Amino acid sequence: MIITRNWLNEWMDISDISTEKICDTLNSIGLEVDSLNKIRIPENVVVGYVEKCEKHPDADKLSVCQVNVGNETLQIVCGAKNVKAGQYVPVAKVGALLGDDFKIKKAKLRGVESHGMICSAEEIGLPKLNDGILELDDSIGELIAGKELSSYQDLNDDIIDIELTANRGDCLSVFGIARDLSVSLDKIVYYIENIEDEEGGLGIGRVLSLNVKEKNSSSLLYKVFSPLEVNFPLLLQLRLAFVDRKQDNVYDAYRAYATHSSGVIVKLYSCDKLMNPETKKCEIVLQKDESGVEYVEIAGKKSYIGMDEGDELKPSDDDSRIIFEESYIDPEVISRAGKYLKNKNDKVFYHSSRGSEPNLEFGSRYFKYLLSRFAKVKWYNGVETIGNEPERIVLNIHINKINALIGQNIDKTLIVKILKKLNFQVRVKEEFDLLSVDVPAYRHDISNQQDIVEEIVRMVGIDNIKSVPLQYIESNNQNEAYKKYKKKLHFRKKAASIGFFEVVNYIFTDSDRLKELSLPIVDEDKKLLNPVTNELDTLRSSLAVGLIETAQRNIKYGKKSIRLFEVGSVFDKDRNESLRLAFIFSGEVERPAIRNHGKPNTIDFFTFSQKISSIIGNFEIKKSDEPKTYLSPYEYGIIVKDGEEIGFIGRIHIDIEQKFDLFKTYFCEIDFGKLDLKEVKVESYSKYPSIERDFSFLVPKSMSYADIKETILAKRPKEIVDLYPIDIFQSEDLKDKVSLTIRFTLQSSQKTLNDEDVNSILSPILEALKERGIELR
Repeated sequence: MIITRNWLNEWMDISDISTEKICDTLNSIGLEVDSLNKIRIPENVVVGYVEKCEKHPDADKLSVCQVNVGNETLQIVCGAKNVKAGQYVPVAKVGALLGDDFKIKKAKLRGVESHGMICSAEEIGLPKLNDGILELDDSIGELIAGKELSSYQDLNDDIIDIELTANRGDCLSVFGIARDLSVSLDKIVYYIENIEDEEGGLGIGRVLSLNVKEKNSSSLLYKVFSPLEVNFPLLLQLRLAFVDRKQDNVYDAYRAYATHSSGVIVKLYSCDKLMNPETKKCEIVLQKDESGVEYVEIAGKKSYIGMDEGDELKPSDDDSRIIFEESYIDPEVISRAGKYLKNKNDKVFYHSSRGSEPNLEFGSRYFKYLLSRFAKVKWYNGVETIGNEPERIVLNIHINKINALIGQNIDKTLIVKILKKLNFQVRVKEEFDLLSVDVPAYRHDISNQQDIVEEIVRMVGIDNIKSVPLQYIESNNQNEAYKKYKKKLHFRKKAASIGFFEVVNYIFTDSDRLKELSLPIVDEDKKLLNPVTNELDTLRSSLAVGLIETAQRNIKYGKKSIRLFEVGSVFDKDRNESLRLAFIFSGEVERPAIRNHGKPNTIDFFTFSQKISSIIGNFEIKKSDEPKTYLSPYEYGIIVKDGEEIGFIGRIHIDIEQKFDLFKTYFCEIDFGKLDLKEVKVESYSKYPSIERDFSFLVPKSMSYADIKETILAKRPKEIVDLYPIDIFQSEDLKDKVSLTIRFTLQSSQKTLNDEDVNSILSPILEALKERGIELR
């Protein structure tokens, strides 16, 4: 945001305050000054009046001018195309120093003497306004031939560039800066008085009608005027150039000047071009497109709210009637519409998406005042409006809470004074030592108590807050955030102890990469509006992409064994967030050593599963009918823990391995929310020895181990402390059956089991299996 000292002075009196003091104050209240540029007209540059302008007798592109500079008339040869008699121009007299080494001297050009130079804007230190000389007008003050230009205040200005944060849309105007600055400087901000319409004038209803098709979230104000004489004053041209908003069209200039000065979004439309020939009216309809973005339609042409109106709707010099529009729309609503914006440099969208001034009546008064200064227009009586008041936020905060957050006691009277000067409505409830604060509609960044405290600190001054040592008093209560932190720390330490290395990837990823791995993608209407880069254009739906790419980089660096894990957020199609724990293992199981003769084995499914089990505890792997596309369908399963599906495990598909130049690679992803961090409880153990018995069963090929285990567990006595399969044998002799060997571990807490006890314990189980068609081999 760029302002100038003279422009700021129109909103409040700063004549007694230096520019350096203003910059220091802006910095202290959180409006950081990025740069200060002082524009000063060189000495011996005066106002000149061109009395006569004739062609040079010996040069087609030169003119010989007689210029009145007060006490004398100078003959000056000028090469500018736009010089002519009757102009007031800046004249650098002989001896004037323009720049470091450009001194004006008497000269003879093609045989004609020249006693000075008629200057362009750039030559006297001003921004470039055109390709010729600078023509002066009385918008900068009364023009007196011979008067030093350095004495004209509006030509000598201090330009202040403020680096605003994105949340301070209320300061994207000179008025907004003045409003904030006035509190710290204890100044009064000037407000524009209303200029009444002429009596007996035509009503706006004769030329304009306003309709609403759907429920709207924006506010609009319309007026109509007839331009009688619209000047393009030098003051407007210069100030817009000072703030990097130079305009070539007079109406664009008035619109840009009003918006930059007041903060209200202003647009101008051609009434003549957009009028319905049948009704003789401009019919404006507010509606929404298929994406829910609001726009007004005039004569079949669209103008989106909070965006540039487009050249086809703008007025031209020959228009007899012009529509004046002001708009306000909630910055969150317009930000979502940014993805439909064709012109990414649209300054109207930049302003409205950060929060424009919602007081449209104030903006209307300012625009009428602006035209009354530099133009002659006739306003139509009345106004057409669509009102949608911004929702007001009311915050309740205790004085003790304010002082606790600041770390210093601030007098309640001072707190109330600061908030009221910032236009907050404050009600004091003495019995509760409570403040009820109404947030101004233009403060889009205020939403909680901490924001209120920040406003107080800004105005008190951070340098006036005493530094005190940080005191950390540990709470006895363990909240959910602490439990979540301890749980993450536990599993991270377990993973590191098993030999995995933690990585952290962006939550953003490449949508093309997600499509490549057939992973879900966030729905189009909820995708990122402003992606970091083209390669990070969406939110990740799995940790797989980041881990696969990290493994690929490590292999390129010459690593032979890649063991990585990550704990991070993923998002589904509706942008619902969940926390996941994922592992990837690629290449060799261990480093080359003597025991493996320098040729370690490559990771396999069972080794990888055992490592995951060492981290999250015992689990089962269940067959899946719908394996992940990027995983092998032959080495893939669902992880089941305590009867609940918590994730999946499997080998990266061989096509993906080849594409990413990976070794044999396995991947596992777990829903972190379904992992439990259980307290370790001490339990008694048996002092008697355990016994192992292996039984080989003939099992139908169609029957899964899960069915067999379920049958065993239904008859399982407490003496069977463990069971698991250890071998599968297939043969043509077995026909439609396979041989499955299951190991039973038995132990009693009362005595040492003998063969008779073991047979008695296992007999009911063998009978139950036999009923299912499972016999001993």
